[in-house]
Parts: sequence; structure tokens; C-alpha cells
Amino acid sequence: MLSSIGEKSKFSLNLLILFFLIVSSSFSQDTVKVVTYNLLRFNGDTDRNVYFKKIIDELSADIYITQELSNNSGVSNFLNNVLNHGGQDKFISAKFFDDHDIDQALFFNKNKFEIISTSKIIGDPRDVMVYRLKHIETDKLFYVFNMHLKASPGSSNQIRRETQVISLMDYTKQMNNDHFYIAAGDFNIYSTDEPAYRKFFEETSTGYGKFNDLITVEGKYNNEEFAHVHTQSPRTTQFGGGASGGLDDRFDYILFSDSLITSKKNFVLTNSYNVLGNDGKHYNMAINEMPNLSVSQDIADALHFASDHLPVSVEIIFSNDIVDPVNLAPLVSDTAFNINEFPNDGIIIGKIISQDPENDPLSYSIISGNDQNIFSIDNDGNVIVSDGKLIDYDVDNSFLLVIQVSDGVLKSNLQLIINVIESPPLSVDGSYNNQIKLSPNPFEETLNINFDNLNYKKFTVMSLEGKIINKESISKKSYKLNFSDKPDGIYIFLAESSNRKSVIRIIKKGS
Repeated sequence: MLSSIGEKSKFSLNLLILFFLIVSSSFSQDTVKVVTYNLLRFNGDTDRNVYFKKIIDELSADIYITQELSNNSGVSNFLNNVLNHGGQDKFISAKFFDDHDIDQALFFNKNKFEIISTSKIIGDPRDVMVYRLKHIETDKLFYVFNMHLKASPGSSNQIRRETQVISLMDYTKQMNNDHFYIAAGDFNIYSTDEPAYRKFFEETSTGYGKFNDLITVEGKYNNEEFAHVHTQSPRTTQFGGGASGGLDDRFDYILFSDSLITSKKNFVLTNSYNVLGNDGKHYNMAINEMPNLSVSQDIADALHFASDHLPVSVEIIFSNDIVDPVNLAPLVSDTAFNINEFPNDGIIIGKIISQDPENDPLSYSIISGNDQNIFSIDNDGNVIVSDGKLIDYDVDNSFLLVIQVSDGVLKSNLQLIINVIESPPLSVDGSYNNQIKLSPNPFEETLNINFDNLNYKKFTVMSLEGKIINKESISKKSYKLNFSDKPDGIYIFLAESSNRKSVIRIIKKGS
């Protein structure tokens, strides 16, 4: 009897384990970040890796769809010295076809994807690369079409671009809504009126195979109104063989199949589409001209020197179950605070007001304008003085910070201006006429006070808030005041006679 119960228990336990395995498998879900990036004639000798490493670390993507690889050595260089730098072994590359002077390549996170096949659609001047991947966790197939269309304006070049898009559509129209795919790369399209651009969205003879663009603007891209979508060029000077002229064109795209728009299991997060470094305020400017409200100075410099294109990224959900895709970025607005010069460390200047639509917890960081670490920000959004002795009106009468607010997935940036208020002049009323000498001023610990005569009867030292630090009747010409136990900052020295008052600002700056 006991044996029979034991066997039944084992059987029940096995069924329970099997049930949990099935449930766990059916609810598999993963967020994948995809990037397209023109690397600007990247080869085995490229010396821009230091910049690309910073950019790749900032992007932290799972798939990199790249253009302008010069040869196999370039693929190995980017894979080993950029993506897998520091001894990592996370990324591998798909098969590379070294057919032209510059070609496309694909790199992917081997822990998330397997490569099923690599093929190409013959084209002019470069082939369309076709990568068939399998998402490991959900077992879903995912197609990537990597394109680098003919460059330069002119009707003949427009025709060549359109011809390649037609070849792509001849391929994708054989698919259906069970196929998930994107077309990405450097399209060199100048306007939404170009035939090549419009061809992407035309209905095909089978009713399948068209694409969707998450960017909804109309007309010629070289327009300040469309500054927020531009991807080329982040430079205003010509160097390294890349284009210059500032940010004024949208050449780099990621387009999506109908299935990635309508599916409730495998779909693109429409609010995740992003051009790294583009804050919409750099039309015809270099991306590293500060302030940049999107990235730090370090990343802006890296984007400027790495390539003449900016990377475009997006996030795609892969799931075996229906997912609620709603997640909106935190709501923020630009703001300004005022502060007196030479404030005490640790004081709160003001609080960043922000809100998350889903009430997710928010985190805050200063991503630009704080190179000397004068300010900090806490988890509640309070902006705090970290080094008040560097807040000097005569050096900087204002600071421009870029604050990033994140809900853990999406981020919003705001511009914070901190205006510095000049403290009272060293002599407020100007009436002491060298009868009082305070030295040194500013001072570290000891302030020397010398009176030319004894016309003044008393002096008082107080804080800006009016708290009395020292008060004495004047009976001699020289005094030494020790401030070693007092915080750095501004104090007011007041000397009084029977018919006058002299007010002088004194500053303790610390050692």
C-alpha cells in the first residue's frame, strides 16, 4: 500500500513539473534591441574603435545591422575589438559576402538568436542581404533585410534606389502575417516623395510584403522642421572620408512588416524608435556642439568622431503569449533654479518635477553639463550642491544641465538652467574708504581685521541668513577671527560708528 502511494506521488510530481515547464515555455517573453549603423568604411586598420566602444556600450543592443564594412578584416575588427571588447564572448557575426568595395554585415547576441541562413538579393550598386534568424527563447523566425541603396540625388540615382526596393518587395510579397521581418540600413533617400520610399508601402499583388515607417513626416528631409529624425551628418567639418555639413538628412531607417505592427505577441515598441544623439536641436550643426539634450558630452564626441551617420535603434518584443505593450516615457519639462554663489555643500537647490504615466518608479541622472561634479541628483529628483566653492558668479553666472529621467525602460531628458545670483559686493555701501582692511578675502581659516582708526565702535560678523557669528566692541586696531569650525560660504562683516555703517562681504573658501 505504501509503495502504491509512493508511486502515485511520483507520478503526480512528474505531472506537476511537466505542467510548470509547459506554462513557463508558453509565457516566454523577451525584449530585443535592434540597431542599424553605417560604420563609415570600417576595415581591419580602423583606429576609431575607442569611439565605437563607447557608443556600443551606450546602445547595449542585441542585433547590429551595419553598413560600409570594407572587408573580412573589418568584420573581425568590429566583432572582436568593439562588440566583444574586454574579453566578452557575447556576439557573433553572420556570413559576410565581400563582393564590393563596401558591404553590409550583421552581428547578433548568440544567447538570444541563432542564424538559420544568410543569402542575398542581387542589386545595384550593392546586394540586399537577407538574414534568417531564430529567436531562441520563443523559437520565432525573424528576417532582417540589410540595405545600402545608391547614394546621391538625381533622377538616375532615384531610379536605381527604386529598382532595389522593387526587388526586395518581390521577395517579401511571398511572405504572410506569420512572418516577422524588418528592412534596415542606409537608404540614401532624400524625401518621402521619392519613388523608392513610397514603394515600401504599396500593396503587393499577394496582399503581403509591404512595410511600415514609425516616423510620420512628409516632404524633403533637409528641413529644420524634421530635425528630430535626421541621421546624417553629425559633423560640420570634413575628415576621415566622411560627409560633413551638419545634421540635415534622414538616410538611416528601420521599417517593419505588418505583422510586427499588428501582432500582440511579437511586435515593435513604437515609442522606442530612437536616433542616438539627436535631440532635435542640432539642425546643420555638429552633434557634439553643447548642449546636447539627448546624450552626454562624452557620447556626443564619440558619435562625432566615429562615423558620419548616427545609429538608429528600436525595441521588439518576442513572446509566446499576448503582451500588453503599453509603456509611455516619463513626462518632464525644462525648468530653472536660482542659487546664491558659494553655497554650502549639501543644500538642495530644487526638485525636478516628473511623472510616469504608468506610475512606475523613476530614477534620475545628470548626463551633461556637470563635468566638475558641482551638482548631484538623488532618487527623489532633488538637485544638490556637491562643491559649492566652485559656484562663483564671476566664473559662471549660470549652469546648463541635462537631466535624464528613466522608468527603467524608457527615458526622457530635460534641460535645467541654474542661475547664479551674485552676492553683495565686497563693500555694500562703499563708505569705509580704506579705513577697514580685511585680509585675505577670500580666506581659508583666519581673517585679519585692521582699522585705520578707532572711529568705528563695534563690528559684527553674520551669515547671509542673519545668524550672528561674532560680535565685539572695538578697542584695538587689529583682530584675528578664526573660522576653522565654520562652513565655507559667504558672510557679512558690519562695522558701525555713531554716524555710519560699513558692510563688507567676506568669503570663506576652504583649503
